[in-house]
Amino acid sequence: MIGSSVMTIMTNMKRPVYSRPAQDAEWSVAEAKARFSEVVAKAKAGVPQRVTRYGKDEVVVVSVEDWQARCQGNPTTPGSGPSLFDVFEPLIGSGLVLEHMPGGLREPLFGHDD
Repeated sequence: MIGSSVMTIMTNMKRPVYSRPAQDAEWSVAEAKARFSEVVAKAKAGVPQRVTRYGKDEVVVVSVEDWQARCQGNPTTPGSGPSLFDVFEPLIGSGLVLEHMPGGLREPLFGHDD
């Protein structure tokens, strides 16, 4: 009889319930670490996942596709914008003549290299 009551108690025990983040998910660092696969899956599904530390936003996990779309045309992101060649290519064969300004080289503002 004792064995069956112990079994009953164990089967009636509730498992810990994790709060499910909303669509624009916010996770603590500890929760994101423990449930990283879920964070990645939701990010891949197109829902940015915010990770907080001490209640402040630290990072956002997004899919590669979302990241690349956000970086398009942003010159501060390496490799995301046009190259220098792309910028000047329309000038090839245009007849534009660039000349040096008179006066030669300027002295550097930070001093001499003597």
